Amino acid sequence: MTRPPLPSQHANPYIQALLNTGVPDVKYQILSCQGNDILVGRLKISTPTSSGHAFILRRYDTGAVSLTTMFRAAFPTASEEDEKRETAWIKENYDLSGNNGTQKDPTISRLAGTWVDPELAKEVARDYRISDMIANVIEAKPDPNGNYRRSGGGGGNKGPITVNLAKQPPSSIKPPSRTAFPSPSKATLPAPKRRKELSPVPVSSPPPETPRQVRRSGRTRSPAPKPSSIPVPLTSIKTPKKVTRVGPAVTPGGSDETAVDEDGDGATTAIAMTELHDEDIASQKQMIADMKARRDAVQASPLEDAMNEDRVKDEDDESSDEGESPKETAQPLKRSREDEELKFDFKEPKAESEVTERAIATNRRVSGFRLEPQQKSFAWGMAAFAVGFGAVTFLPNFF
Repeated sequence: MTRPPLPSQHANPYIQALLNTGVPDVKYQILSCQGNDILVGRLKISTPTSSGHAFILRRYDTGAVSLTTMFRAAFPTASEEDEKRETAWIKENYDLSGNNGTQKDPTISRLAGTWVDPELAKEVARDYRISDMIANVIEAKPDPNGNYRRSGGGGGNKGPITVNLAKQPPSSIKPPSRTAFPSPSKATLPAPKRRKELSPVPVSSPPPETPRQVRRSGRTRSPAPKPSSIPVPLTSIKTPKKVTRVGPAVTPGGSDETAVDEDGDGATTAIAMTELHDEDIASQKQMIADMKARRDAVQASPLEDAMNEDRVKDEDDESSDEGESPKETAQPLKRSREDEELKFDFKEPKAESEVTERAIATNRRVSGFRLEPQQKSFAWGMAAFAVGFGAVTFLPNFF
């Protein structure tokens, strides 16, 4: 497999200035991982990232140097794909056994990242142009009796710390027989983030050794325990691990408080949830204000319509007054009515009053039987004739 090109365009511009002023000293701290205490040396390097620095790490239980931190210190703004290609090539062409813990070798505590022996670290450092810094990390020797700061909860083993400063043999190149697996490429590179590239893969069969009590560390990653022996609480599972990247990925740096610097997803999630909560409150307040404005507009519309109708009526009255009296158009309609002169309209009696029949109010229901005087006389005459004719006809029969 051909070695992929190094991202030289993302090289750290502060390395040369750091070499001119002098390489800083290596600082030490104790990591509590899987119940064991590991002495780790760290060299702080300035980087053009948001954190402003990165660390080159070396563990003194195996003497290995972190290839992951070397790449991030040399190329701080390189993408994850560049780092994965470089790491895959190193794993394919060199034997990295004994440098970091694996499931096949559980006797060594496992730390995050890819770790290489000192000789391979020197060889890679020449390509990364950080040879002086790696030499300083490898040549630094901690004091076995020194009291160094602990991290990872401080609940680890309080016994003596194993420091392996013996010179290890140079790493051997893997023989062709061990390269039966297909060469990694862009299509076959692992999908998880760089910090999980060496995370333990769950296996179906349990290991032959008796599982020991595994302690979870807040700073480093440990192999996943068996569900039957140590159930992992749901709260310890961090779901928001995938982050959508807009631009080229920037390699994160470290901090003075942690050896393996990893950003906490919990704080980022809490800040994001707080911002979303504030946005929801602001949008709800805006929605309520809009609803109140619409309600006020609906309530004010009938009053405006009534005022408009009154205004139109006043204009119509004024226009009608203009046709009768042009001089009074400039004055309001109510004022012109108040200025009008009052006149009494008296009806003079006529010289010869006509004698008319006085109207008599009657019931409308019997108005159909009302007869004129001539008709009444005729009716009475007919009634008298009928009575007389009846008397002449029927009275002789009784005598």
